[in-house]
Amino acid sequence: MELQTEASRNLFTKKTSLSNCTLESSVSRTSFPPPNMSEQAPTQPIVRPEEKKLTVAFIQFLRQKVSQREFNEGGLESLEIAVQCLENAFSLGDKDYAFQPGKTLLQLLVDAEGLTGEEEPRAPTAAEIAEANKFKEEGNEFVKANKLNEAIDKYNQAIKLTRDPVYFCNRAAAYCRLEQFDLAIQDCRTALALDDKYAKAYGRMGLAFSCQNNYVEAVEAYRKALELDPNNESYKNNMAIAEEKKTQAEEQFRANPNPFGGLGGLGNLLGGAGGPPDLGSFLNDPNMMQTAMQMMNDPNIQNMMNSMMGSFMGGAAPGGGAPGAEGGAPDAGAGLANFLAAGQNIAQQMQAANPELVEQLRQQFAGANTNDPNHPQNPPNDGNNPPSQ
Repeated sequence: MELQTEASRNLFTKKTSLSNCTLESSVSRTSFPPPNMSEQAPTQPIVRPEEKKLTVAFIQFLRQKVSQREFNEGGLESLEIAVQCLENAFSLGDKDYAFQPGKTLLQLLVDAEGLTGEEEPRAPTAAEIAEANKFKEEGNEFVKANKLNEAIDKYNQAIKLTRDPVYFCNRAAAYCRLEQFDLAIQDCRTALALDDKYAKAYGRMGLAFSCQNNYVEAVEAYRKALELDPNNESYKNNMAIAEEKKTQAEEQFRANPNPFGGLGGLGNLLGGAGGPPDLGSFLNDPNMMQTAMQMMNDPNIQNMMNSMMGSFMGGAAPGGGAPGAEGGAPDAGAGLANFLAAGQNIAQQMQAANPELVEQLRQQFAGANTNDPNHPQNPPNDGNNPPSQ
């Protein structure tokens, strides 16, 4: 039996039947009240002192991996970008690195969890499976009572005993109701890694992607759910809604074809020589259009764009002064440097996500301002569809 939940927000004006966000339990189907809407994001990050210390410890772990040269060049570059992004997001300055934990973060994890270095856990006993199922049922009861954090704690306890995909999928439902969609998506992916025939995990992932306005991924998730459960009307209805929203987004993208307009020269980071490119062939390539929309809907890229514009408009490092200073006057030079660094991070993120799209954009930007008849203004499509997740 299933326990029915509603979508965490009313994204659609014509249809609202996002009814696949369900919990597996032994009780009958019941509707949940909708969650509270998210409050507007703060203008400044809310970071607690202990969270800064945790981030410092994690960055130190990353820097140790970099110094030990245990990755290839691409991996090392990704780690360095990750450190920069974490320092920026958590407003870390040189003074924060004065914190030194008694043990490394890795050693703390090993000691706390009793890790043995084995990649796969041992098989759970019958008693552990029974106890885990009891935690799951208690979590479902908390969800019905709209006590979502308590529910997540119960699912955590169940997962610690046995890695059942149902527990991850139920926890994803709770995350959806808390509007923590990235965590919900990851739980769905973990459930599918444990059971790739789990239709409900695809359906719930489609809901989470829809709540993020990422309709490209939502359609793909619902398509896979229907391959496994072709008679599920909820998946059919939700896929139709997502396809409609995806079409609207494509039309909006065609009306404003340059996604980098007004971003302070991000187009130049892609190799442009200035001036608007002719993107006609790009817009007529459905595969490239789909991939471009997928990338522009990526919350990571959106957050970096927001950070880039905030750095430029604010013109100051966290704390009102230059990096490393405390309480100084705004530094326009530092703001510009932050802006350019953030723009470079966006370009690198896009390059890592889909190098073929970035190369085609680079060709288009460069080709718009060249008189060289041999310049490859419209490189051919290799016929590969964009990767799905």
